[in-house]
Amino acid sequence: MPRFRTWWLYAVLGSFMFSCKVSVPAEHDGKAAYHNLLIHGGDSAAVAQRFLGLENTVNFRDLGGLRTRDGKTVRKGMIYRSDNLSKLESKQFNQFNALRIASVYDLRTDHEIEGKEDHLPSNVRYRHTPVVEDNAGEIKGLKKRVLNGKITEQQAKDMTAKFYADAVTVHVGAVKAILNDITTSDQPVLYHCSAGKDRTGIVSALILSILNVDRQLIVDDYMLSNYYRRNRAEKTLGKAKLGRIIKPKLNMDAIEVLSTVDESFIRATFNAIDSTYGGIEPFIKNQLGIDQATRLKLIAKFTE
Repeated sequence: MPRFRTWWLYAVLGSFMFSCKVSVPAEHDGKAAYHNLLIHGGDSAAVAQRFLGLENTVNFRDLGGLRTRDGKTVRKGMIYRSDNLSKLESKQFNQFNALRIASVYDLRTDHEIEGKEDHLPSNVRYRHTPVVEDNAGEIKGLKKRVLNGKITEQQAKDMTAKFYADAVTVHVGAVKAILNDITTSDQPVLYHCSAGKDRTGIVSALILSILNVDRQLIVDDYMLSNYYRRNRAEKTLGKAKLGRIIKPKLNMDAIEVLSTVDESFIRATFNAIDSTYGGIEPFIKNQLGIDQATRLKLIAKFTE
């Protein structure tokens, strides 16, 4: 089974000029995760304020605000996550600069970035740090399979889960380098992929794990991508519905899988860590190269 990327979906469906709105089912609207975080994640006001709502982005959030297992709170204003910043406008630069973000880490491949380069203030350092290698040919074949209805809902789930597992096995070296850059910065940073849900979600889950946040809270935080991206997902599903006029075999259920996140995906990352390395603690120490003394320094730096 080929390694799978979900980001090409937007290029496929973007070719349809018109769209209608199709509601995202309740299991993929993110509301349950949001409510659980408000109750269990820490101060409810702080949790609610993590979403920054920067215009022309849909998943721009502060990673801080969550309670850790030892009673501390992840410090706000230090690490941010988002979807791609290609549509950020110059008139928004003052709002962006108010966050004091010094560096932006772009997790996308060259193929994804082409024509959708980040638009950033000149004082912000841009770093291209892809999680996976570029493979435009493979993506072209996957697009054709989706449009022709040759990827089922279950295949989409299985391939996406495999991608999440591969991030901490096959691509663990790239992930380690990215995490090292982010956590050693003395200034606020931001990282993003295309939709800010898959690769960004994995990196976020690992940072929060390092900072000793409870795994269920990490999963709920991951699921917030559905909450904040639900309008975007509905538009994507609407385009797919209209696209079936010319591509009648296009599988709507598979498109829904690829347009949203599912708890099973991030669980696949954690399951791969547990089964391959013996748990999150040895993974942090041996694969990420963060010994106990270094981890305690990071916890002191990024929590309060």
